[in-house]
Amino acid sequence: MPGSTREQIIAAVVRIMGADGAAAVTNRRIAAEAGVSLGTLTYHFATQRDLVQAGMAAFVADETVKFTQLADHAAASTSDLGQVAELLGDVVSGTGFGGDHLAWFELFVQAARYTEQHEATAEFFATYDRLATTVLHALAVDDAESMAALAVATLIGLQLRRLATGGDADVVVDGMTKLVRALTNRPTPRPLPESPNSRESPHFSY
Repeated sequence: MPGSTREQIIAAVVRIMGADGAAAVTNRRIAAEAGVSLGTLTYHFATQRDLVQAGMAAFVADETVKFTQLADHAAASTSDLGQVAELLGDVVSGTGFGGDHLAWFELFVQAARYTEQHEATAEFFATYDRLATTVLHALAVDDAESMAALAVATLIGLQLRRLATGGDADVVVDGMTKLVRALTNRPTPRPLPESPNSRESPHFSY
């Protein structure tokens, strides 16, 4: 059916963009990836920009569903920093092309070049803002709505740094946990001064 074929093509575009970026979205590669003819491809999408835009819209739609579900879960179960760290781990490792998040940055680059992508990018940020707001509300953070935008921007910046330097995902989770701790005015745990028995039985203040 035409609808199924169109979805198949869009899914192929998303996979290609996740692997090699928007520049790799060519008709021949999409047709091969989707298992359709070139004629079928051009019947559904007249230009490369149409393909990229459809792929980005599909990615944002998937992220919206995923993070709406996460927000609902967070609203019901998030009450301490340990649960926040677990949620952050899911966000960092479980979204965007097998956990690499390359789709995020493809979306940003495309939106910077083409204004027709602004709507999709705005929806992307709104989706993450809603999740962050839910978590910060659950932790009784003052002005959670405005702080959510700060948290999302920090998450994206840390993730970009990780991807650009080959860092570990735990660095992102640790950085975000420290930010949330600061927003909740909860001090970072520090070790007590060493005592003669400290090596055998370490103690920490919280």
